[in-house]
Amino acid sequence: MKQTPHHVSFGDKKPAETKVINITPVIIFLLFLCGGVVAFVAGGIFSFIKGTYKTLPDTEAISSIQPAAVTRVFDKDSVLIHEFSIERRFWVPLDSINDNMKNAVIAIEDQRFYKHWGIDLKRIGGAAIANIIRHGYSQGASTLTQQLARNLFFSSEKTLMRKVREMLTAVKLERHYSKDEILELYLNQIYLGAGVYGVEAAAQKYFGKKASTLSLSEATIIAGTIQRPEAYRPDREKNIERISLRRKLVLRAMTRLKFITSQEAKDAQDEEAKSLPTQDISATATYFVETVRQYIESKYGETVLYTGGLNIYTTLDSKAQEEAEYAYKNHLDTLQAIPNRIFLAANQPWQKTPDLNRAKWYANFDSLYKAHDTLFFDEKGRSLLNDSLALRKIQASVIALETRTGAVRVMIGGRNFDNSKFNRAIQAVRQPGSSIKPFVYAAALIEGYTLATRVVDAPFSLGDWSPQNYEHSYAGSVTFRNALKKSINIPAVKVLLDIGADKVVTLVRRMGFTHDMPEVPALALGAGEVTNIEMTSAYAAFANRGMQAKPYYVEQITTRNGRVIERAEPVSIQVLDTPIADLMAQMMRSVVDHGTAFQVRSMGFRRPAAGKTGTTNNNSDAWFVGFTPQIACGVWLGIDERRSMGSAITGSHGAIPIWTTTMTSLHRNLPEEQFKLDSSIVSLQISKGFNPTDSSIAEMYSEYFLKTNTPNDTNSSLGEPATITDSLVELNNEVLEGMPNPITGALPQPKTPASETPKQPVATPAKVEPAPIVSPVAKPAEKLKPAEKKSRSEMRREEKASNERKKP
Repeated sequence: MKQTPHHVSFGDKKPAETKVINITPVIIFLLFLCGGVVAFVAGGIFSFIKGTYKTLPDTEAISSIQPAAVTRVFDKDSVLIHEFSIERRFWVPLDSINDNMKNAVIAIEDQRFYKHWGIDLKRIGGAAIANIIRHGYSQGASTLTQQLARNLFFSSEKTLMRKVREMLTAVKLERHYSKDEILELYLNQIYLGAGVYGVEAAAQKYFGKKASTLSLSEATIIAGTIQRPEAYRPDREKNIERISLRRKLVLRAMTRLKFITSQEAKDAQDEEAKSLPTQDISATATYFVETVRQYIESKYGETVLYTGGLNIYTTLDSKAQEEAEYAYKNHLDTLQAIPNRIFLAANQPWQKTPDLNRAKWYANFDSLYKAHDTLFFDEKGRSLLNDSLALRKIQASVIALETRTGAVRVMIGGRNFDNSKFNRAIQAVRQPGSSIKPFVYAAALIEGYTLATRVVDAPFSLGDWSPQNYEHSYAGSVTFRNALKKSINIPAVKVLLDIGADKVVTLVRRMGFTHDMPEVPALALGAGEVTNIEMTSAYAAFANRGMQAKPYYVEQITTRNGRVIERAEPVSIQVLDTPIADLMAQMMRSVVDHGTAFQVRSMGFRRPAAGKTGTTNNNSDAWFVGFTPQIACGVWLGIDERRSMGSAITGSHGAIPIWTTTMTSLHRNLPEEQFKLDSSIVSLQISKGFNPTDSSIAEMYSEYFLKTNTPNDTNSSLGEPATITDSLVELNNEVLEGMPNPITGALPQPKTPASETPKQPVATPAKVEPAPIVSPVAKPAEKLKPAEKKSRSEMRREEKASNERKKP
């Protein structure tokens, strides 16, 4: 029988010997195996960490952290008027955040912030034990640096990989930045509910103050929102109870760390946990702000505009802008009744409403129009008529700028920016009507005429075109000053024909007009096209004694840290000789003081002012552009579709009320200034009769002249009407046959015998939409011998040369 290696015996038998097994090799093997496993795992962990480290933000990204910040737009007095942002954040340095705020965040989020190196191992262990005891997630272990890393570079996805990358990035941040720099980044980066980021934006949103002035209670409320921003935001009534509990927890932590005393904590807890938010910025100067936005985006890019935290200081006078917008809206609402009546008369809805007669429709148009929309629109909102109120909506634009610098102080581009982004102040190209006349007379002054030069205001014809005066009456012999003052059409046309339309076009081009300016007689009545800002800037040159300042909108731009990256340098050029500009300003003062713009005075604007009204054919455009020595302002009214606004809406009735309100506000804090006169200008007493040098006539008045060009000079014809009437309008039909159409510029077919060589035609100017502001009633041409034309400057040069030859 085979005996087993060892067994248990009973009784008196001796036990067999036990075989000893050597386990040392086994232990060594197991230790070696464990070491290998540990080394393998450690190697794997090292490789994992090394590989993960390579995917972290690089040194450049770490060193150039710039959290998105709000770009703010200010007016000329540094009043905030608009903000551009993706994340509502206002960057502030750490020393602009008070200790209550900093200590509250550290106490509730990372009490060992100034002791760890980005990862707090002690806190990780404590959090792990707490979570095990509570059988779930009850305590986080992320440091402020880890939170910053997550907010800057990673998503909130809860994965192991994201957590590892977050921790490693925190270590990189700690190596690159000081503790205070990390805290500054954190306090400006963290999301705090209601769409705001950073403690400065939160302080403004919830308490209407800066982070530097937060009370202890307010600071702890904001710090408490970090854990659950929307649940703890104080601007919601339903959150008040939980906010109070959260604030108590923050205060207790601050007391434990000896940041505050127990009494301070009690006092703070006793305060009402309620926010005092600031009101949102009102939508003002929307067209101006859009102009600024386009400028910044085109120069610096969209990313910088919406995330760069720029501070943009503009030229806008927000108080004057608000008053102008108020006057604009009320006045247009009143005027709108006029085209509404035109629409009613054209469509006669009372014929379809037996219970409502014409009088009721006229008296209650707006409400009835809405109530009976089925008369005008189908179920899809399409007009049932060829006409609609949408095609008769009066729009307007306003532009006001400093004459000496070009700084734009007020801009209105239309009724409603949300409905139409089209900026009529700088984009709408419209016919100027009689507001073009000052440039006609300025060109004539350059050619040697004077303010006292007379023109015969009487009917005449150019081919099949007969210009008419607005009131179809004629004044006979009138001076330049009176012709402009009363905005008489025929003298303006005669003056343009005498000096040549090309000289007027050359002048307005030099003064900034860039659109169609046809060299035709009707140019004197506004046949060209211009924008409001071009017109106002050109008028500003009259006020600024011939110097024209380029309009601009931005005074200065700084970065979030206050570094200036752009500062405006106004640009001006001489577009008109100073004496000519001064004479024109004096001439245009008559328009305001005694002429078509007298409503400026009747509405209470008493400062020295000059300007010109303008109304185009069929009342489709109405203008008033006027200026003081300091400010020029242009107001335009019209319908986008170029329809008539109604005969009652003229430059005087339509534009001046808005102009007066705007200019009154702009001048409220400006000293009163007088228009200056160049030393080459003198004031002389002249007669109101035919011959201004005849002192025997009792009725005399003062007029301004250049010293080198007075009625008493050897050139005695200056100021006498024969100069213009004999050399211009007294043309026969044979001369007129070769002229282009005074409206369209089209050349007529010359009627010459076959044996004769036809005359060379005049160059055809560009065509424009006719706008003569006259009735197309034909008048027979005056058949007088044509006179050879010479400019005044040529005549003076010839006479001076003749006198020199006569000297011994």
